[in-house]
Amino acid sequence: MDTEFSWIVVGIVFPLYPLLFAIYQKIGRYDEIVEEFRKLRDEHQHYKDTYHGT
Repeated sequence: MDTEFSWIVVGIVFPLYPLLFAIYQKIGRYDEIVEEFRKLRDEHQHYKDTYHGT
């Protein structure tokens, strides 16, 4: 009975791994985009402050 339950759990969880990996990759890409946006925003703020003299 215990082995049957283990196989059922493995049979349910194993197909989810590709989905979880895809979600993990998308989160990583999102983090990269956010970091790049922050750099651009800071650069823009620096140039704006320099140009307007504030």
